[in-house]
Amino acid sequence: MKCRSVGCVWSESPPVHKVTATVVLDRPPTLYTGGSDGSIFWWNLSSSLDHDIKPVAILCGHTAPISDMGICSPSSTVGDDNETDSSNVAPQSSSVNYGSLISACTDGVLCVWGRDTGHCTRRRKMPAWVGSPYMVQPLPGNNRYVCVACRFIDPVNLIDHQSLDSTEHHEPQSNKPSKCTVVIIDSYTLTIVQTVFRGTLSIGPFEFMSIVTPFSDMDKESVLIADSFGNVQCVPLLKDTDRNEDITDDSQKNSRHLEMSDWVQESSEGEHPISFAASGQVLAVLYTTNCVFKLVDRNAKVGEISLLEDVNLSRHDVAGCLFLGREENINIFVETFAVWNNKGYVIMYTISYSGQIFKYAPLCAVPAVSHPPNVELSFSFILMNQNLVRVESICLHTGEPVHWKPLITIWEICDNDEKFYQECRLVAKGSYFDEWFVDQENIAQTSNGNDSKERVVTSSMVISENDSSPYAIVYGYDSGQIEVLRFNMFSENADTQEVDSCASKQYLSGHTGAILCLAAHQMVSNSRGFNSNIFLISGSMDCTIRIWDLNSSNLVTVMHQHVQPVRRIILPPSHTDSPWSDCFLSVGDDACVALASLETLRVERMFPGHPYVPSKIVWDSTRGYLACFSLNHTATSDSSDVLYIWDVKSGARERVLRGSAAHSMFDHFCMSGNKNNTSAGSMERNNTSTSSLVMPVIEDTQVSQSHTNTPEKGASSSDFSREHPITCSCPFPGIATLTFDMTSLMSLRTKSFERQNDAIGRTLVEESESVQNIQYPVSTDSGNASQETLTDTTDYTDWAHSLEGSLFRFSLSVLHLWDVDYELDKLLVSEMKLKKPKNFFVASGLLGDRGSLTLTFPGQSATLELWRSSSEFSAIRSLTMVSLAQHMISLSHSCSSATSALAAFYTRQFAEKFPDIKPPLLQLLISFWQDKSEHVRMAARSLFHCAASRAIPHPLRNNKSDDANKSNGGAENISENISLDSSKDNSEMLAWLESFERQDWISCVWGTSQDAMTSHMVVAAALAVWYPTLVKPGLAMLCVHPLLKLVMAMNEKYSSTAAEILAEGMESTWSLCIGSEIPRIISDIFLQIEHVNGASAKPTTHGSDTFLEIQESLVGILLPSLAMADVPAFLHVIERQIWSTASDSPVHIVALMTLIRVARGSPRNLAPYLDKVAGGQFYITDNGSWQLGHA
Repeated sequence: MKCRSVGCVWSESPPVHKVTATVVLDRPPTLYTGGSDGSIFWWNLSSSLDHDIKPVAILCGHTAPISDMGICSPSSTVGDDNETDSSNVAPQSSSVNYGSLISACTDGVLCVWGRDTGHCTRRRKMPAWVGSPYMVQPLPGNNRYVCVACRFIDPVNLIDHQSLDSTEHHEPQSNKPSKCTVVIIDSYTLTIVQTVFRGTLSIGPFEFMSIVTPFSDMDKESVLIADSFGNVQCVPLLKDTDRNEDITDDSQKNSRHLEMSDWVQESSEGEHPISFAASGQVLAVLYTTNCVFKLVDRNAKVGEISLLEDVNLSRHDVAGCLFLGREENINIFVETFAVWNNKGYVIMYTISYSGQIFKYAPLCAVPAVSHPPNVELSFSFILMNQNLVRVESICLHTGEPVHWKPLITIWEICDNDEKFYQECRLVAKGSYFDEWFVDQENIAQTSNGNDSKERVVTSSMVISENDSSPYAIVYGYDSGQIEVLRFNMFSENADTQEVDSCASKQYLSGHTGAILCLAAHQMVSNSRGFNSNIFLISGSMDCTIRIWDLNSSNLVTVMHQHVQPVRRIILPPSHTDSPWSDCFLSVGDDACVALASLETLRVERMFPGHPYVPSKIVWDSTRGYLACFSLNHTATSDSSDVLYIWDVKSGARERVLRGSAAHSMFDHFCMSGNKNNTSAGSMERNNTSTSSLVMPVIEDTQVSQSHTNTPEKGASSSDFSREHPITCSCPFPGIATLTFDMTSLMSLRTKSFERQNDAIGRTLVEESESVQNIQYPVSTDSGNASQETLTDTTDYTDWAHSLEGSLFRFSLSVLHLWDVDYELDKLLVSEMKLKKPKNFFVASGLLGDRGSLTLTFPGQSATLELWRSSSEFSAIRSLTMVSLAQHMISLSHSCSSATSALAAFYTRQFAEKFPDIKPPLLQLLISFWQDKSEHVRMAARSLFHCAASRAIPHPLRNNKSDDANKSNGGAENISENISLDSSKDNSEMLAWLESFERQDWISCVWGTSQDAMTSHMVVAAALAVWYPTLVKPGLAMLCVHPLLKLVMAMNEKYSSTAAEILAEGMESTWSLCIGSEIPRIISDIFLQIEHVNGASAKPTTHGSDTFLEIQESLVGILLPSLAMADVPAFLHVIERQIWSTASDSPVHIVALMTLIRVARGSPRNLAPYLDKVAGGQFYITDNGSWQLGHA
């Protein structure tokens, strides 16, 4: 198991966000807005009636524009809209789980996000043959499956694809049919389970998709596809969605094609539709002057609404329409319908249709927005309960790139009984721009003197010095200015820095255009005599590349190898030989790739002639080749994609491949030496501004489900974060993430001591460690404790300013929640030498699947909201902080008061100050009860017992009813009710114990589905032992036998824990359930001990240390408790085992040790059997004397 906490560092400038898709989740009301840069904002609307709307977090999983979002239920069954909730808190009427968020972007990446936590549970890239996702809609009958309509980027719809975030309506270029793919996705695995349609549409370019209910001669649901000319084509779905069947291109022959050219000319006089909307079998098509309603099954026009009747609506161009809600009426169709223009004015109608009569009446209206003429606007509307949410994107044309910011307003839809419709009432509004945190002192230091709110971060990166510690964060702005945020804890003069100063800032000026790319490189050789070994490389819109000395903040040189903006900088792969190790590649919009040297400060090679800007580059330093892959986004096929292969040493072009050969050769380059580098083009992604989300999303199913189907040890062997306590990345410009690995941080002190011993005598240490491992393979923590004791005489202050100490203090400074307990903050600063972040804004986050992130916005309110909504985050952050605090106590007694206060804060006091936060997830804490570190085990157990009463899973909680207090009803009715309740309770508990789908915490700690089932059972057993009055009575009987099987399974993560729980509750709980089975259990334990001893004796046996640790739990904990529960059975078993085993068998010594423990722990139980005990003991001693001598 891995426990990794995420800290987020925000720039002073708010992020850019132009909304391209919206979706709402109910109970509690939550709004998600997808942006043109791939970001998704999470807005909490539950308190919008009393407060302004503020975003909670940003969901990072896409790098391309969000095309659409929808609501799904990944683990639901047919007809079940509810989703299995991994949280243990009992659901209330206002917090029932109503699905998860599924998002799709234009480059084919799909993500599923948890409703409560915003945690990405699954991230997958769709195959290339599907195309670019355009619309997403869940199936009405089973929300686990989602219909995704994709289209290909060809000259017909290229304008629409490039302007996905544009509000202007483009006229279709031609009515030529286009390629389209409609697939059904399983939202639990994000795999394609059905291909509904694949091929060329018999109508025009694809524009709209909706799922319609069965009608006329169709006995199943159908996918309605509309083109930009108003033509409609229906394709039926298969009956069984679970079947993995594909419909080939011939499926369009069976599709129902509804030509609408007649009614288009009749209702719109040849105009092209602007927007579509569907509700059931009614399709609404919006034009510039009217809106036409049609029945899909009969191709009949129902009616139309003239838009010229409303002066405010027709004053500006009409932009879109939407069905807001349908009344439940079988005989009549009644809907609320909204139409808006490009100024945000909305008018809502009540429309009804019965027989041949169509009626409509204005209901209410939302006023238009007022902005200067140079402001560009974009609007999205969505229904939330009885309110209309208007999402407004505002852009001031102040230059390139433009700065978009969202504004959310909620309007109450009112019933209108009057003759004239009335204006809706504004309920709430909000944006994150109004109260963005800005350091006023730093504004005056900027060279331009502009307000920091108007600046836009166009590029950012985190510099990691020697891949061991974060060195600085670099921000590039649209003004051409560069800001360097340097962390003082890792600088050489950290001792002279102010106590409360955690970081310092530097500003670099010189570029005249926006900074588009950044990179930092540490020189291998420094013959030119510069003051610093780390150089910053920046590429700009002004077509220049500048190289800076980070130590002195001086400009080294300016390069002019490009004639168009520089988009990307690529560093050499690791282990590159000199002199290429000190070179870098630059890619410009002129489709030219240049190789420059930091040693000579000259351009050494030019690689021109690419037909398009290379989108993927692989630098093979081993063979000395450069592969530049250029994608033609204006082509209908991949035949025009080109791959150029260059010889880096000579600069000659070796080969040019096109089409499928180019794709195959580029894949070959990616697989040979740079497998994890296809998108970034560099092995050092941490020191470039390339987004961490652009890492390749592998389509292999085995890899995609590695965290649920493969053991952790297989994944951890290649995990680079094991060696680095802090991993840095930048998912979006202006956002830097720091991921802290708890296991690596806990081993910092040990590593430091080992390095000191290596300097004294490496051979002696290795020999002593090998001897210690042979004699005491189990006592891992005692070895660590001895090392810590040996180094405890070292002054804490000296260690605190070392590299290990700086990493430790920096981690606590970033992860701690400041300004909640001021007394604790003073202790941390004065005693532990922590530094409160002052020059930058720190937030929290949560890791998701395949590098995805959930990051809160700056401010305490957003971070507390994550504590209130995520039990997984609460468990991970609390476990990390308490473990680190307890580890600090063992390092030095000089800061014991501060570390004890820190541990108490995250264990109890934080929950007392904020009772509404989610308690830590018990399943996640249980998974660390058998961790290698003693401090982690202690922290996990302490948090478990402090949170157990509040975090008991709802199916296990004993909810006392008031039926006993009621006087009505006889004893027979009460008995029947108790029997029914008991049966229902057992079924609910059994379903919870056997559940494993949709457990979000599994992906948070890199666990498996087996961990989910096992941890459920261990949690239930622990609650039955320690909190029997808080859980249902039948819980112990349900989990005792699975717990015994877990002990005998010798599971390295849970068997020792299960043995401890069995021993702890043997007398009070388990003996009543398994009293007659105790003799058999004791016999099985003896057989298991003999088997484990034989396996551990082999030096090549994997995991022998783990087996011995489990054996210690069986012998020292579980077996004595079983013997105390049934002494006659135990004596009978050992007598039989003695006669049936050899004299050197470990059974003899184990039986003797168990008798001694029973005599010491419960001598009264042995009193009636003294004769038998004495005789058996002498016999055991005689046969086991050889083993006693070696024990």
